[in-house]
Parts: sequence; C-alpha cells; structure tokens
Amino acid sequence: MQCSKKQNSVYGFTLVEVLIASAISIVTIGLMLGIYMAGNDFWEIKKSQAELQAQARIALDQMSSELKRTTRTSTQNPSPNLDIPSQPNNKNIDFCLPADNDGDGLITDAAGNIEWDTNSIIKYQYIPGQKELRRLENGNSRILAADVSDVEFIDANIDSQLALTELRINLTLSADTSRKRAITTTLSSTIQLRN
Repeated sequence: MQCSKKQNSVYGFTLVEVLIASAISIVTIGLMLGIYMAGNDFWEIKKSQAELQAQARIALDQMSSELKRTTRTSTQNPSPNLDIPSQPNNKNIDFCLPADNDGDGLITDAAGNIEWDTNSIIKYQYIPGQKELRRLENGNSRILAADVSDVEFIDANIDSQLALTELRINLTLSADTSRKRAITTTLSSTIQLRN
C-alpha cells in the first residue's frame, strides 16, 4: 500500500511584494489626486474669469446705455458736455442726460434743441483703494463694478483715432481664487454719443 503524502502549501506575499504593491498604489493615488486638483483648479479659474467678465459686461452695458444719450458738441451754457480729465487721470467722467426741463413731455425745447439736466451731474468714479467703479448723482452712490483694478475713459482729446462723438471705456477687473491664483479680465467698449 502506497501512502500519498499531502503537501500543505501556503500561498502568501513576501514583504518585498507588499512594499512594491503599496508603492504602486501610492503613486497611482497621488497621480489621480494631482489630476483631480489640477482639474478643480482649472474649473475654479474659469469660473472666476466668467464671473469677472459677466460683472464687467454688466457695468459696461449700464454705462453705455447712459452715455449714448449724452453729448460732446453742445453749445448750451452751462455746457452739458461730457467731461473727461486728460491722461493719466482719465479715471473719472462727468456728464448730463437729456431732460424735459420745460414740462412739455419732450426733451427738446421750442427751437428743437435738446434740453439737458445740468442740475443733475452724473459721475462715474474709480476708487482704487476700494477697487470699485461708482456712479454718483445728487449725493447718491451706486457701485457699478467691484474688483476693479483699472478703468480708462478715452475720448478724441486723448486718442486722435476716435471721433469727437465717440468714447472708449477700458475696464479691467482682477480677483484671486481660493487657491490664490490671480485672475484678470479686461473689456473694452466704444460708445457713439448722441451728437
């Protein structure tokens, strides 16, 4: 009678195999985490840029809407003409809007001239310390844009390429993401004034 001897085999991992598997796992997890962080950072940058661009567009649209109704060529005294300080101080602008001064329901007088509300001067003012562009009128102040790092109001006196009835606004907004990445966006708009 032949006896067969049963062998007991124990399968396991050696210390070297465990260390190699752990190292591969750590590298893989590190790569995945790095890709996730880079994607998250990219998403946050794009989101912040979109928010700044939207804020700049809204401010430019509001200013354009009002400035299209103002003038540079009136001979009226006191003059309602748009007023921009020369460079390098062209960060503010003063202007008047048409108004029904004689109460006839029209913004023109009997001679057909535009009536201007010279008692209510509107001012767009850049306040660098607060990073704000404000609209001031009769003691009331409203923020047009926050996170403003620069604004320029440019007319034909500053840029000879512009017509007398044109005004260009360059608006730059800057902010930092939560990971301290600096984001900057600059938008420009050229506005055709009333006359």
